[in-house]
Amino acid sequence: MKNKDNKQSSKILINGSYSILLTVLLLAGLIIVNLIVNHLPVKVTQFDFSNAKLYTLTDTTTGILKNLDQDVELYYICEGGKEDDTIQKLLDRYESASSHIKVEQIDPALYPGFTSKYTQEDVANNSVIAVSGDVSKVVNADSMYVESMNYNTYSYVKTGFDGEGMITSAVDYVTAKDIPNLYILSGNGETALGSAFGDVISKDNVNPLTLNLMTTDKVPDDADAILINTPTVDYSEEEAQKIIDYLEDGGKAIIFSNYTVEDMPNFDSILANYGVEREKGIILEGDSDKYMSYQYCLVPDISYSAITENVYGNGSVLAPMSQGILTSDLHRDSITYQPLLTTSDTSYSKEDVENMTTSEKEKGDKSGPFTIGMLIQEDTNNDDEADTEIVYYSTGYLLESNYNQAVSGSNAQLLGGTVNYLCNGEKTSAAVQTKSLQVKYLTLTDRAANIWTAICVFTLPLLFIIAGLAVWASRRKR
Repeated sequence: MKNKDNKQSSKILINGSYSILLTVLLLAGLIIVNLIVNHLPVKVTQFDFSNAKLYTLTDTTTGILKNLDQDVELYYICEGGKEDDTIQKLLDRYESASSHIKVEQIDPALYPGFTSKYTQEDVANNSVIAVSGDVSKVVNADSMYVESMNYNTYSYVKTGFDGEGMITSAVDYVTAKDIPNLYILSGNGETALGSAFGDVISKDNVNPLTLNLMTTDKVPDDADAILINTPTVDYSEEEAQKIIDYLEDGGKAIIFSNYTVEDMPNFDSILANYGVEREKGIILEGDSDKYMSYQYCLVPDISYSAITENVYGNGSVLAPMSQGILTSDLHRDSITYQPLLTTSDTSYSKEDVENMTTSEKEKGDKSGPFTIGMLIQEDTNNDDEADTEIVYYSTGYLLESNYNQAVSGSNAQLLGGTVNYLCNGEKTSAAVQTKSLQVKYLTLTDRAANIWTAICVFTLPLLFIIAGLAVWASRRKR
């Protein structure tokens, strides 16, 4: 009996030892897993379930952070307990994406004089200060959210989150070797840039300046590029020559033009100096998959390049009222052309726009395809000068806000890629689009819209009717 009790005690002791050992191993495993998880990137341990992926970094930001070669401090100015969850998670992603990024939260209640080292203005709660060496930039919390008036309640509501766009631009700014100057020409009825297009230039950390050639002897020497946006009054011969002189010295230019009834010979002479001219009339599309709503609202094919990489494969651009770009066979051998935007084979150009009675192709209409966006380059054969580069778009309606909204901001991204290419060379563009907090609408060409209309109005109802009849017939047989 005693021997039996000893065996039972030994069995209990062994089972207890196993239980303790398993518990210890389980705890050790949990500790190891916890240590591993703590060292994993935030993007692996935190999932972004927001519709617009508000704190998921875009490829643009990832590329810039990957190429960082100097340390950047991101100071998150926020009182404890008042953190904006989206901004905080976004900053975690920045720190996780690059060893050169360090994020530190500063409580202004505990350190009231901290922000005065970087700015004399008030810094709102949930703002961010980017610092690298002696250079800093403040991103105010207000600039990270876009607000619009709700006319039903007559109050402002948040419609967009621009946190990534502003913070990435700030990181790019504090690590930039210099800030390029973009001179925007004025004085000849040029169209002013809308806010979305101005924001893209600002995010790329390009300094926009105004230039009136009637009051200056030449394009300033500190110009990295000039922007000519659809002049409605022709330049004088002297103004046109100033632009040509600048370009022949290795200058860079972005040129937009619109169809005009009156000839503009001096403006056209700038293009003609590089073997380029505008096709008379405007282009209409014959392929319903290549226009939106109206045949003159072109959805061109986009050729891949450093200029178009932001929009290539990521959406469409809308180019209404475009003219064909022609190149001369007699141009200088040092000049090369690279198409950026082209229409389809079924497009055609109507020359007599004022007397046009039909949008259908008629006898005498010139057939496509047409180039409507082009990179023009000339080797100056001078080691002391850069090569001349001109990006020419044959419609200024690319820069109209309503057309830009119709393609979810792709037109603005195209301008950003163009400005960045001419002003910053091969450097990655820092312009990240605002992420919408509203319902995102589909961008459909005319053909796609017709197909979906047919499906929703005819096909689906017909299928429901057929299914209903089938159910009714099967029940009747019973």
